[in-house]
Amino acid sequence: MHRFLVSPESIKDNTVYITGEDFKHVVQVLRFKAGDRILVFDGTGLEYETELVSVEKGKVTGKIVKAYAPDTEAKKTVILFQGMPKTDKMELIIQKTVELGVSRIVPVYTRYSVVREKDGKIESKLDRWNRISREACKQSRRVLVPRVERPVDYHQALRMWKEIESNESAACSLAVFCYENEDKNCFKELLKCYNIDYIRAVGIFIGPEGGFSEEEVQLAKDYDIIPVGLGKRILRTETAAIAVLSIIMHEMGEMRV
Repeated sequence: MHRFLVSPESIKDNTVYITGEDFKHVVQVLRFKAGDRILVFDGTGLEYETELVSVEKGKVTGKIVKAYAPDTEAKKTVILFQGMPKTDKMELIIQKTVELGVSRIVPVYTRYSVVREKDGKIESKLDRWNRISREACKQSRRVLVPRVERPVDYHQALRMWKEIESNESAACSLAVFCYENEDKNCFKELLKCYNIDYIRAVGIFIGPEGGFSEEEVQLAKDYDIIPVGLGKRILRTETAAIAVLSIIMHEMGEMRV
């Protein structure tokens, strides 16, 4: 059954209204008509099985047949602090980590970040990034849409995590700092030290192509963020994000059917 994302305001009195590009997709591409059924979600956690009632000019109206909360969202909050990569790598990172279950993505400017978008340009980038997040949610049957935040500098990212951690309490949170020169703490071994059932929030810091500077490594340690290695091979920044999210989701039991 085809899925569509609508705004919460598009659902009123057990009725769904579909307009814009999705209207064109329903009518012109799929050629649906009254009596056909689709799935609709509004990004707030619920999914609606909907029967189309009418197709008018610029608007499809549907009646909600069933509303439910599918078990497709991760039980923990997982926040990715991603060093700004070059070219369109951020788009791949957003798409794949949203599919894997990330809760929120914060692009971060670090010392070795090559890309630093100007204010005018970043708005269009943000629109595109969040559109990719929404499309990934449609594909992966998620019902909560992760927000891609406006890029922040490294110090601000660390403070953001500290604030999140204080809300959850340090005993219920875990932050890791992926560092290619870390030869003591292995990510796999570190996770054995925690009962993942009691962790409520996970923060993941990943550097851009050039990695993190020594000063940034020390600053992370000052914030009690644990540096970890990801094995014997050096991973690209986009590979590291996908790999770490996959490991976290596996350890949290999110890979079970």
